[in-house]
Amino acid sequence: PTQLFFLFQRAQQIQSLMQDDMFAPVRVADFLMDKDRLFAELTLDADELHLYEQVANKLSVEAPVPDLVIYLQAPATILRQRIMQRGINSEQIIEDDYLMRMVDIYSRFFYSYNDAPLLIVNASEIDPVNNDEDYQLLLKRILSMRNGRHYFNPLPMAI
Repeated sequence: PTQLFFLFQRAQQIQSLMQDDMFAPVRVADFLMDKDRLFAELTLDADELHLYEQVANKLSVEAPVPDLVIYLQAPATILRQRIMQRGINSEQIIEDDYLMRMVDIYSRFFYSYNDAPLLIVNASEIDPVNNDEDYQLLLKRILSMRNGRHYFNPLPMAI
């Protein structure tokens, strides 16, 4: 299935990351190996998930612990709006039920995540991709992060 393709792709990315680690002190990635498992839970039936877990266990990928994990949290309605704005055809077919389940599984995962420093960002009211002020505000917060769990909940700008 598709999810096995992503598992192998992530494993290869991590392997490449580990080999190049001594040459690049700063790395930015848009995935956690744990995140792949979340998508497997969302998309696979019980038999497929069992096969996925067997393959994942055989791969035994040892991903480096990130210096910081950023979780951009937003409700499914906001995610739907942003998917529509991006206009990527393959994303347009994502169903609302899937988005709601994804929001739920991510929330549960990050509620108990303690493997690395974590910044949970309420991304409902900010748009760091299209708004430079939002980007600078978020960047300032990221650069001030050290350890533990932190929350970034910027208030919407008054008009």
